[in-house]
Amino acid sequence: MSRFNISHETIINAPVDRVWKELIAIDDWNWNRWTKLKAETPTEGVKGKLLASYEGDEVWKEFDFQFGRVSESEYLLTWIGSVGPKGCLFSGNHTMQLERMNENETRLIHREEFGGALPKIGLGLPYKTLDRNYLLMNESLKQCVEKK
Repeated sequence: MSRFNISHETIINAPVDRVWKELIAIDDWNWNRWTKLKAETPTEGVKGKLLASYEGDEVWKEFDFQFGRVSESEYLLTWIGSVGPKGCLFSGNHTMQLERMNENETRLIHREEFGGALPKIGLGLPYKTLDRNYLLMNESLKQCVEKK
C-alpha cells in the first residue's frame, strides 16, 4: 500500500452499455490523451505495452503491463504492472469500473493502488501528475460518451 494511491469517481450521463463500449475499445481510445493500452485484446492475462503521456502532449513513455480481471458483466477493466521480483520495487494495480446508477447515468470508478519500495518513499512515478491525469481521463471519457 502507498500513500500515493489514486481514486476518482465521475458521473457520466449515458447508459452503462454505451460507456462500456468506449472503455473496452482500447484500440480506439482517441478520447484519452494520457494513457494508451497496446495489446492484442483486453482479456485477463494478455500482456501489452502501456503508453503514458504525462502532459497529454503525445510524448509517450512505455511500460509493460498485463490485463487483470476484465468482466463485461461487471463492467470491470483492470491492468497491472510491476518492477522487480513480485513487484518488490514497484507495482501498480489499475482499475476502471462502471456502475449503472439508472437507465441514463453511469458512475465511473477509476483507481490505482501502488505497492513496492519505490512508492513507499515517493519514487517511481510522478504521482501528483497521475492523480491529475486520471481525473482528466474520466472527464474526457465523459465528454466523449455524452456527445454521442
